[in-house]
Amino acid sequence: MKKFILLLFITLNITPLYAGTPAKEIDTILGALQEKMAKVSTIQTDFIQEKNLALFKAKLILKGKIYIQKPGMLAWRVFSPLRYTLIISGSNISQWDEDSKAVQSVSMARNPSFQVAIDQMQNWFSGTYKAMQGDYDINLISQHPLKLEFVPKEKSLARNFIQRVAVLFQTDDQYIKEINILEKSGDQTLLKFINPQLNQIISPQAWEVKA
Repeated sequence: MKKFILLLFITLNITPLYAGTPAKEIDTILGALQEKMAKVSTIQTDFIQEKNLALFKAKLILKGKIYIQKPGMLAWRVFSPLRYTLIISGSNISQWDEDSKAVQSVSMARNPSFQVAIDQMQNWFSGTYKAMQGDYDINLISQHPLKLEFVPKEKSLARNFIQRVAVLFQTDDQYIKEINILEKSGDQTLLKFINPQLNQIISPQAWEVKA
């Protein structure tokens, strides 16, 4: 579980805080964005994750692939420099890594930080941003291309782990181009989505836990 959180929580370039965007404007933007992303039922995309570790003053670069099938199915597969797999199917979560070569089930009830990570990932990757308004103050950074900033509210569980998140969208607003997260620890990461394929049939092998 700790390995997954290390792989997930992310930002490389610290985005400056922006003045609050009027709630009505944000509602309009999120509504239009969700309408476009709702037309996407499956997503397959390569990714590169660059993570700066503040404590060690080092950079970790991961490469892999993400598969999403709405509703509720997600596969996160890391290929380099290590091999790791996380599969979410409804409420069932399994993971595998090449060090242990064992499949493990994860209890979200006993790991609140993991629950936060999973919920955030599902929302960001699937485009259900209006559901995040209870936990985040959302600001418009730029309209073309669309870029939004998410700042955890005072009582949000995400505030324990995240300072802020910036999400940059593709030019057609149908999917994400980059996600940037600044963690409370000072770690910074950039997650880039490369060559996303939308509404294509996903191979059954994508949902196998072992690499």
